[in-house]
Amino acid sequence: MKINNILLLMTCGLLSAGATANDKIRLSGFGSLVGGVVVDGDGYWARLPGGAGQYSDGIELQSESRLGIQARYSATDDLSVTGQLMFRGVNDFKPEMEWLYATYNVTPDSSLKVGQMRLPVYHFSDYMDVGVAYPWVRVPSDAYSLAVTNYQGISFDMNFDFDVATSNVRLYAGQQNTDPNDLITTIEQYKTEQLYDSNGNFRGVRGVRTTKEYEELMGIVVDTNYEAFTLRLSYLGGKENFTFYNEGGYPSTPLFGGEWVDTQFFDVSLQYDMDNVLAIVEWNEYDTIYESWFASFAYRMDKWTPYIFYSQFEGTLRFIAPGGVSSGFEDGVSGSPDDDYNSIGIGAKYSLTPYSALKFEILQFNDDGDAAVYIDENQDGKTDSTAFFVSLDFAF
Repeated sequence: MKINNILLLMTCGLLSAGATANDKIRLSGFGSLVGGVVVDGDGYWARLPGGAGQYSDGIELQSESRLGIQARYSATDDLSVTGQLMFRGVNDFKPEMEWLYATYNVTPDSSLKVGQMRLPVYHFSDYMDVGVAYPWVRVPSDAYSLAVTNYQGISFDMNFDFDVATSNVRLYAGQQNTDPNDLITTIEQYKTEQLYDSNGNFRGVRGVRTTKEYEELMGIVVDTNYEAFTLRLSYLGGKENFTFYNEGGYPSTPLFGGEWVDTQFFDVSLQYDMDNVLAIVEWNEYDTIYESWFASFAYRMDKWTPYIFYSQFEGTLRFIAPGGVSSGFEDGVSGSPDDDYNSIGIGAKYSLTPYSALKFEILQFNDDGDAAVYIDENQDGKTDSTAFFVSLDFAF
């Protein structure tokens, strides 16, 4: 782990107040140091974007750890530019431009954004990387499995005040190209491409590659607040092109895919946040691909916030690749192995300051499908596991 680079960047961020004498520039940041260990099972993978969240041997401190630095330049009272750099452990903390967009305030209650932004499909989309903003070690990832997180395009926000309630409506459109698509590639590697030696011991995965392009994306989000309740409705439609390459086949010889198809994604969440109680349920459906949801309850007690959650993912797509399924636990007649799993988590958040927190979590992962989700030493398609996590989250 390149700790020296992380410490240098954190130091720069903490000194940002003195470095921004110009009131037009505002620096901020956030980060999480996440550690985990598998206490039962061959391993655990949270199936996070980029393939993050993998835990197998010993104590893992890098896979989910991250640092974000954000700068906002106000050119005028109504025009600003925002950029965000991310340093993720899953990518060896190499800097990547996460967001870069311009915002123009059309009226006091409406704004226009153009550039690369977070795809706003989930309740926690805008700040799912900001661990200090929610009680869990991570947002329940069984229900946050979309393989694209950002998009390049345009969005228009409108705020409405109805006295008894307020509402924000966001319209957006754009496109995005993911090559490779790290999340889907890693899913397919553990699903059908695991390798074993002559004694049946796991020795790695094949170097397959997947790509996914998204075009003509158009979406709407309606976020309504009434007293302690928040109801969020989200819809995204467009076209996508998925391509699968066997090891050594990229970029000239795809095994299958390469066709544009219509797609749509729905998400609904309801949150109650009053005094000591935080409760939320969120459900989503990726047309013909999967359905997932989670529910959580947290109770604030001074600096402590204990919580519990349940999340579930059920795949609905079963395709037959040319030549059948190369590996797995079903034949080529019935299609690809299916994904069906759930997680139960219990933990607590301890607030060190308003901008930093320690979290502790024990998670039970139950694999009810016939496709391996992660390392499958027994080669039976079952990858149940129990894991323990600790995180230090902060913002500055």
